[in-house]
Amino acid sequence: MSLYDVIIVGAGPAGAAAAKAAAKAGAKTLLLEKYPTIQANKPCGEAVSSRTFETAGIPIRDEFIVNVAYAQVYSPSLKRIDIKEKGYLINKSRFIQELVVHASEYGAEIRVREEVKEAGFDKEEKLVKLKTIHGEYKCKVLLGADGYASAVAKAFGINEKSEPIPTVQYIMVGKKFKDVDAVRFYVANKWAPKGYAWIFPKDEKIAEVGVGVRGGPAKLFLDKFVQDFKEELGGAQIIDYRGAPVPIGGMINSDVQDGLILIGDAAGTVMPLTGGGIHSCVASGMIAGEVAAKAAQENNNSKERLMEYRMRYDQYWGDRIKKSLKAMRVLERLSDDELDELADMLVDSDILDLANGLDIKRVALKLLSHPRLAISVAKALLV
Repeated sequence: MSLYDVIIVGAGPAGAAAAKAAAKAGAKTLLLEKYPTIQANKPCGEAVSSRTFETAGIPIRDEFIVNVAYAQVYSPSLKRIDIKEKGYLINKSRFIQELVVHASEYGAEIRVREEVKEAGFDKEEKLVKLKTIHGEYKCKVLLGADGYASAVAKAFGINEKSEPIPTVQYIMVGKKFKDVDAVRFYVANKWAPKGYAWIFPKDEKIAEVGVGVRGGPAKLFLDKFVQDFKEELGGAQIIDYRGAPVPIGGMINSDVQDGLILIGDAAGTVMPLTGGGIHSCVASGMIAGEVAAKAAQENNNSKERLMEYRMRYDQYWGDRIKKSLKAMRVLERLSDDELDELADMLVDSDILDLANGLDIKRVALKLLSHPRLAISVAKALLV
């Protein structure tokens, strides 16, 4: 039974980043992926900022970039707010693979088609034992980066999960899409109750179209959205149809145990209001990989030692996730009429602060002057 310092289960953004960070820190590292190919497997808008590349330690190169775009946010009556800051639509598979390339260059071992069947912490040996469909392994620290339905969490008896939002997405082709330099968000109960719909053009000929919905069948709402926007989407054909739960309920409390750290979607490291998780999950992996490597080298894999990860992550990301969750809880209760009123009051910086869990107090104070929104939004944000 092979012994490693750090084993990572799951090669999404969090797991790939963790493998890079752990191997870079000198740990004997193994990355396991259950699928035959390391690639982006769940539906995702694949939009990031330049800061995502900085956190990942990956130079921005043309091979990663599909489109450069600003954002448009629409209310139910199609009032529009432009967010001028440019972002990147990326080839997420290629981005993840680049992290894995870096991990390999630092000495990490990588194995695909290695689905986990059993895992647990041996208190006598003070090691994690892991069994996959192909082999058995031991490690000092296990990082569970295997998504919302984490097999690692289940094996360790962790039943806590972040609240999910069902999402479905089409990739559509065969139509000349407009405004290809803008990704578009539609916030309306009629199209996506307690969530939002989106159109992310890759170029004039291909676009991602999806919804995240709580309160109804996501597929039905996506089809209604496509029908309501038939002027733009009518006649386009679907070449990819995927769905997955996205954890938008904030971080779980039981993400660190003896010998274990859960990261990425398994731990709820997603910005709740947007459902965006590439950057926050990469950050989760980079911090966890470094902490796990150091703890393994110190031969101290206790929960107390591994809590350094949570302390460091919470200093920036954990606080933002909490604020974004608070904003989401407030906005999800609003009617379409109230969402339209809110659109009249907000500017791009307000939306960025709410979505990213930044200065939500500033936005709340701004809304106190509105007769209806002062109660339904402003005061709730200030609690």
